[in-house]
Amino acid sequence: MKFSRSRRLAGLAACAALALGVAGTAAAVPAQAQARGTAALAPPPDVASWGAGGLLGDGTTTSRSRYVDIGAGNNVVQVAAGWTTLFGHGLEVRTDGTVWAWGDNRAGELGDGTTTDRLAPVQATGLTGVTQVAGGCDHSLALRSDGTVWAWGNNSAGQLGIGSTASSAVPVKITGVSQVTGIAAGWDSAVAVVAGGASVWAWGGNDAGQLGDGTLAGRTTPVRVTQIGTVHIAGVGVGFKYAAILGTDGSVWAWGADTRGQLGNAPVATPVTRPVHTIGAGSGITQIAVGASHMVALKSDGTVLAWGDNTNGELGNGTTTSVTGPVQVTGLTGATQVAAGLRAGFAVHVPLPVPPVPDLTGDTQTRAAQVLQAAGLVLGGVTTVTDKYCYHLGVQNQHPPAGTSVFPGSAVSVTIGVPPASGCL
Repeated sequence: MKFSRSRRLAGLAACAALALGVAGTAAAVPAQAQARGTAALAPPPDVASWGAGGLLGDGTTTSRSRYVDIGAGNNVVQVAAGWTTLFGHGLEVRTDGTVWAWGDNRAGELGDGTTTDRLAPVQATGLTGVTQVAGGCDHSLALRSDGTVWAWGNNSAGQLGIGSTASSAVPVKITGVSQVTGIAAGWDSAVAVVAGGASVWAWGGNDAGQLGDGTLAGRTTPVRVTQIGTVHIAGVGVGFKYAAILGTDGSVWAWGADTRGQLGNAPVATPVTRPVHTIGAGSGITQIAVGASHMVALKSDGTVLAWGDNTNGELGNGTTTSVTGPVQVTGLTGATQVAAGLRAGFAVHVPLPVPPVPDLTGDTQTRAAQVLQAAGLVLGGVTTVTDKYCYHLGVQNQHPPAGTSVFPGSAVSVTIGVPPASGCL
């Protein structure tokens, strides 16, 4: 069975435990204004997504340049996005160490021994003790707690890392690499972090230099990525014919295709066959995720950055203009994990309560500002009209209207009736 566009599936990102931190000190709000607000409990953790419609997991085909929250499973410790040229597939690691997958399965990327598409998760055959999964284009990876890596699905470019180009609908063990502590998969290649970050190895297609070994030769078994100096590796990602690593010092290195500025510097037409240093140490970045032609990064303060292609709003900054350096995902805070799909971004975060706009009718400008502050909002434009009879003093109209749910920090504009300078008639 094949899916309609409205049923295209996206991988999400999730984690076992989350914590919410609040920075700064709020200004004092008068008690009478506080009474006008509604107490809000912190909502449970959720997953945020943005970018191309049909890939966001929100049940729609609407593209979004600002994030929306979607639901997450209660026994899932990690979820990853898989790519396909048609729809997409999702992967999840459950608390018992098993792997489950759903979506497009034409190359066996779900690992259940078939090529049947699935609307609901099915278990990947024979895998236990798994700590991490990664999704590529029509192929998947899993890292077990013993440091071995397993792969399944399409292998036309050797992306399964088994010494051949034979595809497999069930997980097979990758040869030539051990003591693996992190994995990532992309279009036709994959990478592994070895020995707790001491080195990174890559395999698969290499026509754009995506293996980072200084050549354009594809590899069916892992080769070491060279010329990254003494950086200790904290994270890694693979996209459409490019890859990147994050150093423990917050630096980012990237290589491969850079046609949209996805490496973090000016776009170039020729392949970048060795890692280039695009973001310096001390950036505060603690995690990176790689999409088709864009990157997403988590900072230690819970904010999220993105750069590269923005045709579908995958940078989450309210525009569709591509950029070659980091920009902040608008309004997203409290993030603890990020992921990137084919043309979308994801973040696990604790959403701020979404307040309803309070009714400001009759309030003075000062009182309206206090009431809005208590609700987590701000007073925007103020228009005054003279009421010569003084029948309708204070707020007469407001936008958005009372009861509307808006982003925290949103502005509310008001029209206020004021008495004439000569006094009321």
